[in-house]
Amino acid sequence: MPLIVPKIDDRDYSRILSEALARIPVHTPEWTNFNDADPGVTLLQLFAFMTDSLLYRANLIPERNRLKFLDLLGIPLRPAAAAVGVVSIDNERGPLETVTLPAELQLFAGPVGFVTGNALDVLPVEGRVFYRAPLPAGSSEDTAQRMYEQLYGDTDEDASSLDFYRTTPFEAPQNGARIGAVSLTQDAVDNTLWMALLVRPADVKLENARDRVRKAIAGKTLTLGFVPAWDGSQRVMRPGGAPPRRLPTLAFDISTGEFSGDTPRYARLDAAADDDALENLTLVQLTLPEAGGFGAWNDLDPMEEGVGELPPALDDEKVADRVLCWIRIRLDASDAGGTASKGWEARFSWVGANAARVSQRVPVAPLRVGTGTGEPHQSLVLPNTPVIPGSVQLAVGGEAWTRVDDLLSAPPEVPVRDPSLPPGAPAPAAGDPRVFAVDRESGQVTFGSGYAGMRPPPGAAIVAAYAHGGGRAGNVGVGGIRTAPRLPAGFRPFNPVPTWGGDDGESVAEAERRIPLHLKHQDRAVSAEDFREIVPQTPGISLGRMEVLPSYHPSIGSPAPGVVTLLLIPNDPLRPEGPVPDRLFLQAVCRYLEPRRLVTTEVHLRGPEYVPVSLAVGFDAIAGSDIAAVREEVKAALRRFLSPLQGGHPVRATAYDEPTARGWLLDTAVEDRELWAQVARVPGVSSVRGVRMWNAAGAEIRTLGISGLQLPRLDHLSVRTGDPEDLKDAITGGPGTGAGGTGTGGTGTGGTGTGTGGTGTGTGGAARKRRPVPVIPRSC
Repeated sequence: MPLIVPKIDDRDYSRILSEALARIPVHTPEWTNFNDADPGVTLLQLFAFMTDSLLYRANLIPERNRLKFLDLLGIPLRPAAAAVGVVSIDNERGPLETVTLPAELQLFAGPVGFVTGNALDVLPVEGRVFYRAPLPAGSSEDTAQRMYEQLYGDTDEDASSLDFYRTTPFEAPQNGARIGAVSLTQDAVDNTLWMALLVRPADVKLENARDRVRKAIAGKTLTLGFVPAWDGSQRVMRPGGAPPRRLPTLAFDISTGEFSGDTPRYARLDAAADDDALENLTLVQLTLPEAGGFGAWNDLDPMEEGVGELPPALDDEKVADRVLCWIRIRLDASDAGGTASKGWEARFSWVGANAARVSQRVPVAPLRVGTGTGEPHQSLVLPNTPVIPGSVQLAVGGEAWTRVDDLLSAPPEVPVRDPSLPPGAPAPAAGDPRVFAVDRESGQVTFGSGYAGMRPPPGAAIVAAYAHGGGRAGNVGVGGIRTAPRLPAGFRPFNPVPTWGGDDGESVAEAERRIPLHLKHQDRAVSAEDFREIVPQTPGISLGRMEVLPSYHPSIGSPAPGVVTLLLIPNDPLRPEGPVPDRLFLQAVCRYLEPRRLVTTEVHLRGPEYVPVSLAVGFDAIAGSDIAAVREEVKAALRRFLSPLQGGHPVRATAYDEPTARGWLLDTAVEDRELWAQVARVPGVSSVRGVRMWNAAGAEIRTLGISGLQLPRLDHLSVRTGDPEDLKDAITGGPGTGAGGTGTGGTGTGGTGTGTGGTGTGTGGAARKRRPVPVIPRSC
């Protein structure tokens, strides 16, 4: 089969000339003579012939020359990125001892391999996290207060100063579509997370089980993993040279099982964190005390259990009987200067024990992959792909060779003296010709020709050690990492959140399309247009829409010199009415944009603030039309018109483009008359009976105001023949209210929760005046 040479451009002379002639009326309408005898047409024919010749030669350029051209322009291919994440490794049924696992432990999610990034003490305990959730305002709190007054009526404590709570487990996410978050400052009455270290169910029946478990974990290292709130929709890139903000840290105390007077006594644990737990995935290593230094409070008065500084009361007696000790996790503002911590909030999507970082990279031990033949351009193929080029270590005949990107730049195998040098002049030092090149996708290793790069000697053993992985295949869902061949029996890995950051890298064609933009902005984000061109190139994200707002601050508005706000909306098929960027999306943009922005610019990355709206439409269909199909088309038209990605009125990107709808425009109100027009344009609609619109509070309106970073979000939609439906009851008390509230909270929590977080930090812990008290069950 003949080899088909790929073409960069398939236009020929006649097509180039016809395109040039077609542009004449657009650019020079005064030019009306297009005959062959016209001098201008003759010039066009000449340039078309020259362009055809250049394209013919360009189509013969091999891909390696195209790569070299990109390198000369300073536009290297973006390499594939490996997905990263966190796993929890539990010793469910293994031996009753602490097992230390080394780093680079292999884990698998189906055929996709991962390795751990840190060594780990796996403790033979079960770790569960709880928090004290406040009661909803209303009859439940009143009933709890009356019951408390009946039981404790002879005490001096005022029941109105108590915080009644229910002990709530902090469960791991069930799937990637619904990842919640727990806030220390809003969702816990004592601003605290409580981790219970439990005796495993298999060890409960052992003799002296608690003492044996304490002995097995005493002095060992407990590694806790913290995943910040997945729904964080704002980031700030401060100007370079600005003083760093002093962050509050997390404090960790372990229960001793003893009292100091009437106060439970805790011991502060030494904590070593590898990052900022409030912003990024963080592992915290805690050194546990000796066996006699920790324990739980047993034989408490049932009425005192879970009150005040004691750990929360557990409703499940079987779980309560297995508690070995408690670890208290709180914000510590002492390092942040107390009041300096205001404006920070601790929200987490997962907290767990025995945690390890993972990355999608499978190492391959040294193995023999071939034998030298002495022929030029010898090649061999590594068995596992895609190969991570930077990880390849290769030895030929026991000598290490070096990987290079371009074999043509390698020195010759036998040094050749430059004839242009004068006699007696010392020859310049030659480089090492023992080099090779690696292709990531095919795994092919290529050696030199002798003239450029050394040939492997005949009979020399070629041994390679490398790693393979990377790409979008590494972005697996919750619980995708399930197997680990080298783990001891009874151990189980589990990833509590999806892995993220995997990207397939860039092809030569994609890099060539970046050439005009790169030459224009030189990979520096200075103007608003530069931001529009650079940010969408961020690897690993699916950006649906971006608005660049120069001199605009999300809090104080405009003008704000030196500030740029980026409104980012991802492509999210799970939430098409109101997609918002999550924390990982914004982190990826920050990492890509940081080396490309001006150090004097403050950049705010925000998701949209959605304003809920509900619609009810009544219409009459044309006689003989399919009413069901018309009704669904009306719904689709309204959703499309209010969409943040493809809604709004058509606009032109440039003067030469056709008008297209690129998402609802900022600072554009929603008018019921415009919605009426959209319904009337749907084929099959005879007349529109009415269009009714409600806001989030259930008030009927005719105009929904939109300002700042706000966009409309369609929460309820009713379309039927006849008069429109009244949706007020469904908005204020129906199940749809919960769905709408969730979307609004996920978007707006960043601004509102910030101030509350500071307040909760300053009043949390020992300085707290209100006393947490568990809800007394109706029956025992």
